[in-house]
Amino acid sequence: MTRYTEVRADGFVFLFAHDDDAPELLHIYARHLTTMEDALRVWFDSDIEDIWDAEHNRFEVQNDTHLLLWNWLTAGERVLIISCMTRED
Repeated sequence: MTRYTEVRADGFVFLFAHDDDAPELLHIYARHLTTMEDALRVWFDSDIEDIWDAEHNRFEVQNDTHLLLWNWLTAGERVLIISCMTRED
């Protein structure tokens, strides 16, 4: 099984990791019951600002319901989705 699922949206390529313990599932679903749609909704929300987390070398962005952790693989083009969780997690 492939390690990542690649999704193209609005000129970007997003990589979503599969879970180590359940490789048929995406990590964000297996660990947090969130979906690719949840992550993309947060990422594309223009009303919220990305915050750089220097300690963990990643960006964080959150809306009213979700927290998204991500980083550039290729600036302005390829995005690694590290995790996406509901703000209740």
